[in-house]
Amino acid sequence: VLIFTDGSSTQYFGSSDILENKFEEAEKAISILGANLLPRLDFPDMRLDTVAHVDKNIALGKIISEGKYDTVFVQERSDINRDHKELFDSTMVACRTYPGQTVRSVLSYYVNSSTEWGNLLTPESFNPNVYIDISDSIELKLSAMEKYQTELRTYPHPRSLEAMRNSAKYFGNMVGYEYAEPFRLIYSK
Repeated sequence: VLIFTDGSSTQYFGSSDILENKFEEAEKAISILGANLLPRLDFPDMRLDTVAHVDKNIALGKIISEGKYDTVFVQERSDINRDHKELFDSTMVACRTYPGQTVRSVLSYYVNSSTEWGNLLTPESFNPNVYIDISDSIELKLSAMEKYQTELRTYPHPRSLEAMRNSAKYFGNMVGYEYAEPFRLIYSK
């Protein structure tokens, strides 16, 4: 897992304690999921559009090249969150297919409270074409989110535990699973 920005420097400007707490919560959530956390890049949160595109591309390209990843997951480009759009674009540059590129597939994912709003405002929309059955791991997902208190909200907010369960159920029911995580396959080779 790569945390590309400084967390919430715009949202919590001057509150280093809150920012550190947010990173600690993220680390706990990532640990519950059994994933590895890469070093943070600390680009300015909610202001990636103020950073030269090439600088983001270079930073991300270096991490992908050094990690020799074969699959990359990135936020959906049609999200309402501008940073997600910026990161998607840089991911596509960093994952271009060229001789020696280890990335064999790129998938975008749904972000509760961001993707659904982007779908309302743009002709581009998140149309998942890959569904992963998470029926056996939905409780693990929700347990991880429970550790991320700075991002968790109360129902009926999309980032509440109940709404996240409902979302996974909705996507699962679309394809015959109890719960599913939806993705859009950008490319696979």
